[in-house]
Amino acid sequence: MQISWINNFSLIEYPGEISCIVFTPGCNLRCGYCHNSEFVLAEKLKDIYNNLINEKSFFNFLEKRKGLLTGVSICGWEPTMQKDLIKFCEKVKSMWFLLKLDTNWRSPNIINELLEKWLVDYIAMDIKNEIWKFSISAWVLIDEKSYIKCIDSIMNSDIDYEFRTTVIKWIHNKNSIENIVKYIKWSKNYSIQNFKWWNTLDEKFVWKSFSEKELEEFKNIAEKYIQNVNIRN
Repeated sequence: MQISWINNFSLIEYPGEISCIVFTPGCNLRCGYCHNSEFVLAEKLKDIYNNLINEKSFFNFLEKRKGLLTGVSICGWEPTMQKDLIKFCEKVKSMWFLLKLDTNWRSPNIINELLEKWLVDYIAMDIKNEIWKFSISAWVLIDEKSYIKCIDSIMNSDIDYEFRTTVIKWIHNKNSIENIVKYIKWSKNYSIQNFKWWNTLDEKFVWKSFSEKELEEFKNIAEKYIQNVNIRN
């Protein structure tokens, strides 16, 4: 699998676990507010692909961390773009580490296979916006059925999971939050992440973040439908 970067140690990435974080290059979306454009744009990815981390080196590292780490978190920018993601997860699980996957819903078939084979223990899925406004946030059109299918697969699984939305002024409001959470009604966890401007994919993206009061209003709306809602600033 293509590995662009590794964070050796994290206490916050995988809830309740001590994990390392594996980053994969490339993304199928083009969110203007993304602050990791070096992992998304083709012209910037050239340097990344020339300096990928060897998979064997990663597993050697992981072997030495047995007893120190409890989990591995695979982030992207969209891990399901990796053709050998399943095999990679199998190797991680064979070493008795818990595994968390971050995804933007791109491939419900891959998500289903990971769930059916019990290769993931935690999934964090982005919900960019209301489905009919998704392109405003992600700058791409989506397959609505696939999107709903991915949500349903995760919610009907027996693993831990969370859904999350990065909220941005002039894109999100109280109505959009209410419409988003209706898709994930009665889900376990929902995170509202405040937009922060730095190194954005669109250099002109200078829209402001929400105030703490506004975020609390969003949280109050979401709590009508979801068990556990938290705010990340």
